[in-house]
Amino acid sequence: MAKVKSPVKKLLKLRMIDCDINSFMELAKITGIDYQRLNKRIADPHSFTVFELLALEETLHLTDEDLLKLIRG
Repeated sequence: MAKVKSPVKKLLKLRMIDCDINSFMELAKITGIDYQRLNKRIADPHSFTVFELLALEETLHLTDEDLLKLIRG
C-alpha cells in the first residue's frame, strides 16, 4: 500500500520543483529554517511561525491560496 503524502508536503514539493529545489534539506538551508524544525512544521502545519511562512513564501513564490493551505494543513 502506497504511503499518502500530507497536503502540505505535496504542496511544498510541487513549489520546490518549480523553483529547482531538490530536497527539504536544501529548502531548509535557503529559508534559514532548521531542517528538523521544518519537518516538524510539515507534520503539524498549525505550528508554522510568521517568519517561517514568510521565508517559504519568498523562496517558493507562494500564492495567498498556497499560504492558506499551509496554515490550515
